[in-house]
Amino acid sequence: MRFALNQMGFPAEGLESNAELLAEAGYDGIEPNLTADGPLWDDGAVDAFADLTDELGLDVPAVSTTLHWDRPLSSPDEETRAAGVEAGERMIAVADALDAGAILVVPAVVDEGTPYDEAYDRALDSVRELAAVGAEAGVTVCVENVWNDFLLSPLEFAEFVDEAAEAGPVGAYFDVGNVRRFGRPEQWIRILGDRIERIHVKDYRTDVDTIDAFTYPLEGDVDWDAVAGALGDIDYDGWVTAEVPPYRTAPERMPPRVRSDLAHLFS
Repeated sequence: MRFALNQMGFPAEGLESNAELLAEAGYDGIEPNLTADGPLWDDGAVDAFADLTDELGLDVPAVSTTLHWDRPLSSPDEETRAAGVEAGERMIAVADALDAGAILVVPAVVDEGTPYDEAYDRALDSVRELAAVGAEAGVTVCVENVWNDFLLSPLEFAEFVDEAAEAGPVGAYFDVGNVRRFGRPEQWIRILGDRIERIHVKDYRTDVDTIDAFTYPLEGDVDWDAVAGALGDIDYDGWVTAEVPPYRTAPERMPPRVRSDLAHLFS
């Protein structure tokens, strides 16, 4: 396994400072997020970041974003949906420049104005559109399971990935903690099998029924032995990226501690 930290947990300001901190903490990779006004929209900044990660011996497992909550790929509004596709296309370009090989997308948001069946069809079209672009760049479009009231079973998740992959490289970015709310991650892992291209990890407390249930690995109710066993069963030996926030106090202490826990769980 190779270990990385998502930008959600960066303890310092700026990609450069955090890259240096993660390299010092022994991480193999750093996972940046495309934000609305962040540096990843600037080609020069992306090139500089690529040079720095090479110098530090870090790789980029994927490029992620939260923009698809505001610009859903399933939106009934064509302009909003097009903005989401545009963000995905930029992520592919950045991933190509950083040799990341993958992007993370939230495929849909189901709400009062977006019925499930319509969200499915529009999300499928959008992900297929991105997959065709990704095919040209050698970048896999990875669909993540999140709290979006969509793809609520591993069987449906697998079917969606398979349907989208007809247009180009599409896989699953499987988030262990996100599933524990309504299922068992180890079961999802075995069903998704080799569709899984990347792994996000965080823990989840089943006695808390809000977003506050998320916590750091080893502090919740995920059966990590079962998760590691399931990953072994499908011969997964790729990226494991922590997606957790920095500590409120002494935030710089979180990355090395989580890195140590990842090695304990998966090495």
